[in-house]
Amino acid sequence: MTSKGFVCSAVFLMGLSSAYAQGDVTSDVTLYGRIAGGVRYVNNIPTSDGRTDSKFGYSSNDFGFSWWGITGHEDLGDGLKAVFKLESAFSSGTGALADPSALFVRDSYVGLEHPTAGSIWFGRAMSLADETGWYIDPRAEQLTGVGNFAKGRAWGPRINTITYNSPRWQGFSFRLQAAPGEQPGNSSGSRLLSASAAYDLEDFKAYGVYEELRDPAGKLSSLYAFSRVYMVGANYTLGTVKLFAGYQRLATDENDTVADALNPTAATRNDQAWIGATYAVTPLLILDAGWYHARVNHDGGSANLGAIGATYFLSKRTFLYATFGSVNNRGNAAFPVITYDVAPLPGHSQQGTYLGMMHYF
Repeated sequence: MTSKGFVCSAVFLMGLSSAYAQGDVTSDVTLYGRIAGGVRYVNNIPTSDGRTDSKFGYSSNDFGFSWWGITGHEDLGDGLKAVFKLESAFSSGTGALADPSALFVRDSYVGLEHPTAGSIWFGRAMSLADETGWYIDPRAEQLTGVGNFAKGRAWGPRINTITYNSPRWQGFSFRLQAAPGEQPGNSSGSRLLSASAAYDLEDFKAYGVYEELRDPAGKLSSLYAFSRVYMVGANYTLGTVKLFAGYQRLATDENDTVADALNPTAATRNDQAWIGATYAVTPLLILDAGWYHARVNHDGGSANLGAIGATYFLSKRTFLYATFGSVNNRGNAAFPVITYDVAPLPGHSQQGTYLGMMHYF
């Protein structure tokens, strides 16, 4: 057995033993997860001879990442609880970790929780922008959706963080997240600062988030890595239809921005807007559609993305999914139809589809 396999097995057994050994009413440990897999097709992929071709292959994380985790709490009295969460993402196609350098790549935190004071976590946790996007994207942050034009900038975990989650007051709640950069002599180096807010009034829900992530030198130098994220949006439920609208801006400092493979024109701003809807045809069949637009300054171009999808529930924990998307790039824009996939040539369109199944456990 490899060292990684041993660690996974040990953590699994520890979680199970804790569930049995602490089987009283004051503590609880839960093992959970989900796994997705299917197939995908994408066209207009550039080849080494200057032409384009299509690709058909396995689809592991297009609908959403597969993961497993252990979470739990202990009752400390007077409503106060100690909490923890360990969550690891992987590819169903290969079984490999999403990030080979970290076992619990999504979450690894410990903290305290109280019904009137909120909760505080210490450790690796998902970004506040990641959670906000899920609520205001009609496609629930599939890889064809709100992440395309941001190139996944708002997604993923943030390391060495302190995260505060407020209780809910008459529909309003907020979250704060920060990470000291730990760069000697530079307090702003690699620093993270973020805040989000949510308002839930029955059928109407509104969300907003700000995140600032700096490079090791303390600068906002990379539009899709070290930048500011502003995101606002809302959804409204009208019977079996839910409507969505949102706006997102990525921004860097003009004098510090450097060109890179994802941002060849050294753009300092990427403005995005979207609308969409979901429709419950039956309790088992859900249709969704979204339209997304992006404009990048410094001659970075613009793009439009349209996507439609469907999910069909075989049970409460298992469903089938299918998506079709088409992106139309203009000028120097070269956004892929599936986030993280190979982009078309600048100014060219691309179409893609994926389908498969997801199971929760």
